[in-house]
Amino acid sequence: MNKVPFILVCLLLTGPVLLPLAGCGPASPQIHHSLYAPDLVPHPAPSSGRMAILVGPVTIPDLLKTSQIVTGGAGGRYQLSDRHRWAGELDRDLARAIGEQLAGKLGTEQVAIYPVRQPLKPTHQIILDVLAMEGTLGKEATLAVRWSLVDPDSRTTRLTRRTVLHEQSADSSYDAWIAAQQRNIGRLGEEIAAAIAGSK
Repeated sequence: MNKVPFILVCLLLTGPVLLPLAGCGPASPQIHHSLYAPDLVPHPAPSSGRMAILVGPVTIPDLLKTSQIVTGGAGGRYQLSDRHRWAGELDRDLARAIGEQLAGKLGTEQVAIYPVRQPLKPTHQIILDVLAMEGTLGKEATLAVRWSLVDPDSRTTRLTRRTVLHEQSADSSYDAWIAAQQRNIGRLGEEIAAAIAGSK
């Protein structure tokens, strides 16, 4: 038998088996991130008495309602990462990160995330509408939020502000981009805390 046709027959028979195996390999594990950064939470301020804060509701753009981390934004173009994902629901993660900032800056442990799942009679409520959380890896991380300070008893709005924050990423990694967003949240917490302190 001619050796060349024999080799071709063998390749045709084994090819369908070998090709899928060649494409198989260990998948890259997913990495989960959080906006809550304990190292950036300020040391508790002196106790502020009966102050109790309700954080939320927090609304986020539909684009961000996914576990995939979204970057980009220039020209309306975004990138969704399959490997880098949020550890939980982004709106609640953001609310928790801001809540911890407020607890430290205002000296109160009476902080809850909307919807309230614990006994709490809030003296202040913060409602947040995230307009954008974007930026390019290795460049700038941007956080734009419209937020309101509300009197929980009368349901009246004491003030509404739009805050746009930018922080430079240390490098082109997702860790650096998220660290920059965590710093944005710290600065947002400072602004909200100052507004609450001034509303007494």
